[in-house]
Amino acid sequence: MLQRKALSILFIMLITSTVDAQRKDSLIFRNSRNEFETTYNKISENKVYQMLRVPVPLFVISAITYGQGDKFRTLRNTHVPDFHYRYDDFLQYAPLAAVIGMKLGGVESRSSWPRLLVSDLFAAGIMATAVNSMKYTIKRERPDGSKNNSFPSGHTATAFMAATIMHREYGLTRSPLYSIGGYTVATATAFSRQLNNRHWLSDVLAGAGIGILSAELGYFLADLIFKDKGLNLPDKLRESAPKGGRPSFLEFSVGYSIINGSVEIGKNIRLSSPGATNVSVKGGYFFNPYFGIGGEVTALASPMAFDMSLYTGTTPSTKYNITRVHADPTGIFTFTAGPYFSLPVAGKLLLGTKFQAGYSHLVKNDVEMDLQEKQAPYTTVNNIAFMKGEGSSNYILRTGISATGIVNRNLGIRMFVDYDYTFLKAPYQLLTSLTSDKPTYSESHLSKHKMHYFTIGATVTALFW
Repeated sequence: MLQRKALSILFIMLITSTVDAQRKDSLIFRNSRNEFETTYNKISENKVYQMLRVPVPLFVISAITYGQGDKFRTLRNTHVPDFHYRYDDFLQYAPLAAVIGMKLGGVESRSSWPRLLVSDLFAAGIMATAVNSMKYTIKRERPDGSKNNSFPSGHTATAFMAATIMHREYGLTRSPLYSIGGYTVATATAFSRQLNNRHWLSDVLAGAGIGILSAELGYFLADLIFKDKGLNLPDKLRESAPKGGRPSFLEFSVGYSIINGSVEIGKNIRLSSPGATNVSVKGGYFFNPYFGIGGEVTALASPMAFDMSLYTGTTPSTKYNITRVHADPTGIFTFTAGPYFSLPVAGKLLLGTKFQAGYSHLVKNDVEMDLQEKQAPYTTVNNIAFMKGEGSSNYILRTGISATGIVNRNLGIRMFVDYDYTFLKAPYQLLTSLTSDKPTYSESHLSKHKMHYFTIGATVTALFW
C-alpha cells in the first residue's frame, strides 16, 4: 500500500515537473521571439538600412555573376537570338513621366513641386555621376562588341531611379500598386537590355542597385533641406506584413541549374551539361496564410559537352578526319502550375514549398563538326551538322523549398531550391555520308531520356496581402 502511494506521488511530481519545464521552454521561446522582433523592428526602422536593404543585395549578386556573363548570354542566344527592339530607350523614363503626369493632373503626391524637383535633381545627379564614372573607368566590352562601356547599365539605372521616385511619391503614400507598376516597368527595361544584347546580367543588376540607391539618397538630402516643408502626404505603407495575412506574390527570379546525368542519343552520342542558367516569372494567390495556387514560366539554357571518346577512329566519311565537334546549347521552356504552401515564422520569415506539374518544350539544337581531308591538299569543311535535333514537348514535374525574409509590407527577399523532373522525347537525324561536300542524313529517330535538375536561386518578390 505504501509503495503504491509512493509511486503515485512520484508520478504526479514527474508530470508536474514536466509541465513546468514545458511552460518555461514556451516562455523562453516567446521571449526569444519577442526579442528577435524588437531587434528586427529597430533595424528595419533605421534610415540607412532602409536605403541599403535592396541595393546591397543587388550589388553582391552583380559581383558574383560578373564573370558568368557568357552563361546568361547563352540563355538569350538560345531562345531569342534575333531580338532587336529599341523601345527600352523610351521605357526607362516611363515611371518618372507617369509621376509628372499624375501630379500635373492634380493627383496629390508625397512632395510639393519644389521638394519633388530638388529630390529628383539630387537623384539624377548622383545616378549620372556614378554610372558614367564607372562606365569609363571599368571599360567593359558590351556583349555585342560595339563599345567598351557596358558596366553598369545606364538605362537600367535610370529606370530604377524613376521607379523608386514613383514608389516614394505614390507607392508609399497611396497604394503599393504604384510601386509594383513602376518596378515592373524598370524590370522590363533591364530584361530588354539583355535581350537586345547590349548588357551582361551583372551590368543590369548593378544599374538597378545604383538607380534605387541614387533615388533614396536624393530624397534623404531633400528631407534634410526641407524637413517638414512641402510634405503633402506622409509615408503610411512602410509597416510590416499584417499578422494572419495571405502572402500572395509576383516575382522575377534568376537561378543556376545543376543537371544530373547525360543525354544519350542513339548508341554513340552522349551529351552532358556542366550546368545551366535559369530565369523565371512566378506568381501565386493565397486563400489563407498557409495555402495558395500559382504558376511559373521558366526558360533554361545549358551549354552541352560532346563526348569525343565515343568517336575515336570514326568519321562520317573515309575521306575526312574530325577536327572539332560543337554542340549547340540545350534550351528548355516550361510552364507549370500547382499548389503553394507557406508557414509564417515570427512574422518576419516565410518558409514555403510547392508541388507543380506542367508543360516542357525542348528547343531544337544541332551537333556540328569541322572536317579535314586525310590526304593532301587537306581541304577543310566547317560547321557540318553531324546531328540535327528537332524540338519536342512533354510533361514536367516540379517541387521546391524556399525561405522569404519580409523586408516590409510589400517586399520580400526569397532564396529557393527547386527540383525538376521531365521525360523528353527528342527526334533527331544523323549524318550518314559526305560526298562532294554535300551531307546526307538518316531518317528521323526518337531519343528518349529523363532529365533531373536542381535549381538554386534568389529573387526580390512583391507581396500582396
